Amino acid sequence: MAQRSSLLQIAHTLHSARMATYLGSAHNDVARALDLYRWNLQLGAAFQEVLAVTEITLRNAVDHALRTWNAGQPRPDGEGLHSPHWLQDPARPLASLTRRTRDNARRQAEAARSARPQNHPRKFAPITHDDILAQLTFGAFVKLLPTSDEDAPTYRARHILWSEAMRAAFPHNDSYDPLGIVLADRVGRLHALRNRVSHLEPLLTVNVSARHTDVLRVIAAVSPATRDWCAGMSRVKETSQRRPT
Repeated sequence: MAQRSSLLQIAHTLHSARMATYLGSAHNDVARALDLYRWNLQLGAAFQEVLAVTEITLRNAVDHALRTWNAGQPRPDGEGLHSPHWLQDPARPLASLTRRTRDNARRQAEAARSARPQNHPRKFAPITHDDILAQLTFGAFVKLLPTSDEDAPTYRARHILWSEAMRAAFPHNDSYDPLGIVLADRVGRLHALRNRVSHLEPLLTVNVSARHTDVLRVIAAVSPATRDWCAGMSRVKETSQRRPT
């Protein structure tokens, strides 16, 4: 074990504000606090893997469902139908629900294009639907799912979108959740967890088993086979069990 002076130096390097939670949990035992900090990093890395699978699964499932739905929606002027490209030509109520999200994602896509080297094959290519889709955050999909808050300004639009389009993204969702509220709550919790993990925040009070279940249930709602694959590669439970005492 490292000498106390070395442990104190490490804790100082990591900063007292960051270490406060771990020291509190370890009753001011610096060695135990650093063990907890290292375990927290390992748990975060394990969660990051399964959250990445969740996010990609969610992104692709929602995109497929919304492309199909959007392409069948009539334009307000009566001139034919919208295109499948819901991030560039959204039908109602998707247009109002995603306005800010689409604007931000397009700016990010344009910035990514500008950052490409001059010899990149797509340096001067037009921004496509897929370019914008790649810039959407996990939180963007949370805002498209139903909410139980009847006072939310987007309550009606989100429920309409669920019944007409979004539910098709989750063909294996639980039968007791026809309105998608349970699924939406799970996705919301995982979004909050993803932010904690990404910002290297303490996970000491996270219900690891419940959040891991959320991961697998959300993925299973799209694809049971992908759920099984993710469960087989997950290190979350194993890492959780190694929490220092």
